Amino acid sequence: MTGETPESSIVYEDPIEIPLDDDSDDEQPSQQDHNDLRSSTNTPLAERAATIDGEEDVDGDDDIESNNSVKTVKIDGKDVQLSYGKTMAGTKVPKHLLERRRIGRIKAAEAFAKKLKKIGIEKIENITLPQTGLFQPLNLINQKNYSSDYIRKDDQIFALRERKTLRSSTNANNNNTSTPKAVVDLKTGVMDDEIDLNDPNSTIIIQPGSETMKIGFALDETPLLIPNLVAIPKKDDSKGPSTESKLNTEQSEEFEDLKNELHSTFKERMRYYKRRIQPNSHEQVKSFNRNAQPETILDNNDPARIRWITQNDKVYYGNDALLCPESFFSHRKPFGTCRNGALFNLMGSSYSSVQELLGDVIKLIEFGLNKLLEAKNKDKYKAILVIPDLFEKSHVEEMIRLLLTELPFNAVAIIQESLATCYGAGISTSTCVVNVGASETSVSCIDEGVVLENSLINLNYGGDDITRLFSVLLKMNNFPYQDWNVESIAGWNIAETLKKQIVTLQDADVTVQLSNFMKRVFNEPTEKYEFKTFDEVMLAPLALFAPRIFSYLRNEESKNSTLQYQLPESKDLFTHELNDWRSMTQEACKNNGSYCDISDELQLLTALLEVDSKLEAFQSEATTTLDNKRNMLPLDKAIIQSITDACLSLDPSKMDSFYSNILVVGGSSNIPAFDFMLTDRINIWRPRLLSLSSFPQFYKNLSKEIKDLEMESQSTAKLQAQTGSVVPTTGSSTPLATNAGNDGETMADLNEVSKKLSSNINDLIKTKLQDYISNVESQNSNEHYFPVGVVPPPRDMSAAILSWKGASVLAQIKLVEELFITNLDWDMHGSRILQHKCIFTY
Repeated sequence: MTGETPESSIVYEDPIEIPLDDDSDDEQPSQQDHNDLRSSTNTPLAERAATIDGEEDVDGDDDIESNNSVKTVKIDGKDVQLSYGKTMAGTKVPKHLLERRRIGRIKAAEAFAKKLKKIGIEKIENITLPQTGLFQPLNLINQKNYSSDYIRKDDQIFALRERKTLRSSTNANNNNTSTPKAVVDLKTGVMDDEIDLNDPNSTIIIQPGSETMKIGFALDETPLLIPNLVAIPKKDDSKGPSTESKLNTEQSEEFEDLKNELHSTFKERMRYYKRRIQPNSHEQVKSFNRNAQPETILDNNDPARIRWITQNDKVYYGNDALLCPESFFSHRKPFGTCRNGALFNLMGSSYSSVQELLGDVIKLIEFGLNKLLEAKNKDKYKAILVIPDLFEKSHVEEMIRLLLTELPFNAVAIIQESLATCYGAGISTSTCVVNVGASETSVSCIDEGVVLENSLINLNYGGDDITRLFSVLLKMNNFPYQDWNVESIAGWNIAETLKKQIVTLQDADVTVQLSNFMKRVFNEPTEKYEFKTFDEVMLAPLALFAPRIFSYLRNEESKNSTLQYQLPESKDLFTHELNDWRSMTQEACKNNGSYCDISDELQLLTALLEVDSKLEAFQSEATTTLDNKRNMLPLDKAIIQSITDACLSLDPSKMDSFYSNILVVGGSSNIPAFDFMLTDRINIWRPRLLSLSSFPQFYKNLSKEIKDLEMESQSTAKLQAQTGSVVPTTGSSTPLATNAGNDGETMADLNEVSKKLSSNINDLIKTKLQDYISNVESQNSNEHYFPVGVVPPPRDMSAAILSWKGASVLAQIKLVEELFITNLDWDMHGSRILQHKCIFTY
């Protein structure tokens, strides 16, 4: 046994086998050597130890190394040296096994990284992404919690979590724990547990207006119309100061001139459509009205007799306020009758503070809720608020605060009026929405479910102006009711009734006609009047296309400085600039910048090509004050202006879709043949260049060529600035030397390049326009013009409630669950939550 070789005296501890993923692929050159070493000796462990202690290394060399115990192998394509038999200091594990464990850990880490990458939660470097477009990139997740269950449960989703909160809040009043949860309210027929953010049965649609407030359930056919009126008892029985009215027969010379223009337009239209006008029609009307006598109706024979309210011991709202005479009550309107899309009425001296105004708003909404809900539970409903397109943020935020904190609503969502109109009409294509309201008319373009901000136009006239003008025209024709006070509640009701009955834009209906009405005034007997009318029934609505005449019939009111101070415009916290929605088209219309007024086609094309640059300048312009200038642009020109700016800033090829889908809504648009008249007026005033179906492609090509010229000019300017070359001047034999050290000469050279570029662009526009017009005229056909199509409201649906109906459609879409703002949201985030909970960019 003593003759054993030195190698046989080496002792190995049994290695610990560590399972690896890819052990089958690893080379194992040391396994055979290891087995040979273990089988080359039969010495017991004790004798081996004694042999090791008793033997000496004679030559002084490492016996293991002399037996080639260090080998180089390839593992995963790398050369690795494995030392067999050697052990690390303080351990009995051989070094080659430690090396294998290290390589195994590396492979396991690589396999785990592959799995993380496949799942999609691997660790990546944060890369700054530009936030452009409608959809912004999401923030990267926290890599420290890559194995968490974030956004994997329903409780972690915002809307679903709030649904549970609302369910628990509806059961808060039930103190009897033994009552089963499935008990159904016998009055509502709905279980409390089924009320959630996506339930249209518990959603109420509210649309404030200058004339009426529309309120109703999302599943109702039509809403309740609550008049925007509050009657306040007077302190004494004496009559207050009467409002000075301009609605009389004696008008200024300017008014007469504008009336004659309207009459000339009326005659031209009748002549164009070959309608015959009797020469003595006005004399017949005046003669009959002068001799007409009223017929007195006894109260017993009047089924529609008004029961006036004379007890001035409390405040009346809505329909009840219409029954309060001016001798005992003073009337005011809480909702907006002013300009710029305001929700609240800040005009005049009706209110002395914002709290007084908001108190009337709360009471008016409660009046509508009491009529709508009656004895139902009022603590489990949600509201969708319809706001104007060009809204004031401070008014919207104050209104949401009232609905969530002062009124019994669990959640509130908002939607713009034009977008709601498209929902109600079921239109998904590019649409131009024209909303003719009582005090304002709005024009906006909708594309792919988005209200285009720079296409919005608010016109400061509406149906009330038509009513005033119509009453003045009737008085000028010897209207038999000479003591008619249109500004009173009863007098205004008479004027509105007559307007709805006989005002028309149908040419065939304009003739001498006999009509009648009932006069019901407080403390006066009911009387029936008969009268005749002629062209005033068409002149009044025709003024929508010549609205300057409306300015002479209004009692101008300025904003209440106290209310304006207490409820100021919304401003950015950092720049102190106004951050309300602003429209470039709106500002251009206020400054008489209509495309329809440009007769020169070259000048018109130049203005169209400058839309993009004007838009950039408008968006970068700092605004600290609000422009209160009135916008009295005719309706037909406003539609052309809105569509043109929307298409040029978006896509010129969509011009055909906008002109083919002009949706007219609003209570004041219920005039016979209004769509036919609007189509004719647009065709008359639309410039030829904007009417051609090939214009969008011509505009794109010309814009591309102009950009190429600008890029070429910029490259030339940069090259000259770098090399200090000379710029030859037109008409001069001596070139201008460009010296990098001389700023004056450098600026002169740049100005020269700019002038040359401008000259080249003007020549290009002029040449291309001449070629384009000559090509169009050579075709000699009308088929290449954009058709104008006015879309009527859906069948059996009034144009007055179409936007309200659209909000009810939104309440039945699954998306609305993400739009509701709860009380908790408002308490925690305030108005900032609107940036995340609006279907539009707030």
